[in-house]
Amino acid sequence: MSDNISAADESKRLVSRINDMIRLAEKRGSVYSSFLNARECVLAEAELKRLMYDNYCFYGLFENAERKMLCVFKEYYQPENSDFPMTCLTFSYRKENKLTHRDFLGAIMALQIKRETVGDIVIGDGTAQIAVSDSVGNVIKSDIRKMGSVGVKVSDECGTVLKKVQEFKEIKGTVASLRLDGVLSLALNMSRSRTAGIIKGIGAEVNYFLKYDSSFNLSQGDIISVKGFGKYRLEEISGITKKGRIHITLCKYC
Repeated sequence: MSDNISAADESKRLVSRINDMIRLAEKRGSVYSSFLNARECVLAEAELKRLMYDNYCFYGLFENAERKMLCVFKEYYQPENSDFPMTCLTFSYRKENKLTHRDFLGAIMALQIKRETVGDIVIGDGTAQIAVSDSVGNVIKSDIRKMGSVGVKVSDECGTVLKKVQEFKEIKGTVASLRLDGVLSLALNMSRSRTAGIIKGIGAEVNYFLKYDSSFNLSQGDIISVKGFGKYRLEEISGITKKGRIHITLCKYC
């Protein structure tokens, strides 16, 4: 049950932070968070809506960014993207050297920099861009010269922002119903009884909210993730077989 308690504690801490930000914004005009992951963004927005507080916005530099900062602001104040305390760092290296998300994140974490100060990492051919908090931009720029054996140059000149491309692996099949355990059975290529045990034991996130009920019914567009087993989107529900099974398409995040 420790994972359950941990997730609940994280949610409580985030809710407390949101309420603190609202109080500070009423005094200062605006308050910015560190980078929030996708789950934290969903939870933060849910809490703001519960409080009927409309003066907020998210920004993560890249279109479709997963990690974003939250700005909570006083009525009649509208922040610009340039107001967010983040910097775009551009890394350049030889195109024949293929660097990965793990290479960049590992090099940054090796500097004892907190994960919450680093946003999305977008990689192109011989280049990469990373959104980071202003507080750590200069440290990264001055201290990183190599990724493993690959030499890199780091600049805070962003230029044209790279387009973030999410790669997927498509999984097609049929399920008896849209129950969470049945859909995960197809996604993970496991028996339904085993996926039911996983859901009961460590939970599965549906749209970033933890579920422990195997019978929870999914809808098209839902995002499902299980710690240690990956992340999936229920892309399409496309019809019924003669035996009454449901055709679905899942996209696994790569």
